Formats: sequence, structure tokens, C-alpha cells
Amino acid sequence: MVRRGSIGWLVGLIAIAMLVSYPARVRAQESMRDALETFAFDLHEGMKRANLTPQQREQIRTDLKNLRQAHQTGDRRMGLRAMMNFHRILDSGAFQPQDQQRIKQDLQNLREAKKESGGGGGMGMGGMGGMR
Repeated sequence: MVRRGSIGWLVGLIAIAMLVSYPARVRAQESMRDALETFAFDLHEGMKRANLTPQQREQIRTDLKNLRQAHQTGDRRMGLRAMMNFHRILDSGAFQPQDQQRIKQDLQNLREAKKESGGGGGMGMGGMGGMR
């Protein structure tokens, strides 16, 4: 038989755990948002100095839209395709070396922020799970 005091103590512990974990989730979401904003800014700035073809510019725009949509919907495949396309264009030599390095670091920061937010490798980041 469970005593009334034991149940109250357990409920109190659960409430405290929920309150403590809430700020961590909020911080993780803010981290993800910050990482996305930094990536978008650095990509935009890098594109100003890059020698991109019109097709590459259009692909980047499409992939940014797809990355946002993947983040909103949790579509890992869409996110993975967008990330692979970003890497392919970055490795094409069209970007200045310092921009290429900065944007690649931003992509890594996005992966880490997604993991912290509880998304694992979501948005196609951090693994090839679900690939055919």
C-alpha cells in the first residue's frame, strides 16, 4: 500500500523535473534557430563573393526552402537532400575558401543544434538513416 505522503512526494518530483527540463528544451530550440539564422546569413554573404552559375543559385534557393520545410515537417529525406546539395555546391569551388569553411562549420553547427533539440539527426543531418 502506498502512503499519501509518498504520492505527493512523487508528484512533486515529476513537477520539478518538468520545470527543470523546460528551459533546456527552450534553449535547444533557440540554439537551433540561431544556427539556422547564422547559416542563412553566412550563405547569403558567401553568395555575394561566390562565382555561382544561375543554376547553382537557383539550387541554393530551392534547397533553403526545402531545408526550412524539412525543419517544419520533420521530413528527413528532404533535409538530407538539401544538405547534400549544399555540400556539393560548396565543394564545387564556386565559393571563396574562407566562406566555404565558414558555411561548412555552420552546417555542422546545425547538425549539433538539431541533436540538442531532441531531433537526433533530423532534417537529414547526422546520419544516413532512412536512405534507400
